[in-house]
Amino acid sequence: MVVFRIARKEHITDLSGKGAELFGGRWNEKGVPALYTSSSLSLAALEILAHTDKSLPPVNMAWAKIYVPDEMFTMKFAKIPPGTSQVEFGTDWLKEKRGLMLKVQSVILPYEYDHEFNLILNPLHPEYSKIFVVETHDFSFDVRLIEEF
Repeated sequence: MVVFRIARKEHITDLSGKGAELFGGRWNEKGVPALYTSSSLSLAALEILAHTDKSLPPVNMAWAKIYVPDEMFTMKFAKIPPGTSQVEFGTDWLKEKRGLMLKVQSVILPYEYDHEFNLILNPLHPEYSKIFVVETHDFSFDVRLIEEF
């Protein structure tokens, strides 16, 4: 299976999860590495735009196609126990090395739509070295997506 990631050109081949470790995210606390990816390039672009200051459009970007062995892929979405936050669940999942990837729904898309999704990759997992970048390309956002209204 391949997954997609968009990042600054200088970081596009870095699969360490350092960015998420430094800043935290929806599924990880600061201090815990994670690599956020998407099942499609278009969803990866939407995720970047959702987290971008519209007055500072993303520049110097690239996209990567990342290979994840099929046997590592799970068809099930993450099930979060009641009373547990996403960041708490994800942080525990990452630290405990419960799996190589966590399939999660994007909050950008309707909940019922499950054809595109995000995948959180776990750099702490013992089999993480089986993941690699297949190819990278420059990426520019269409100005119509980043203009302020």
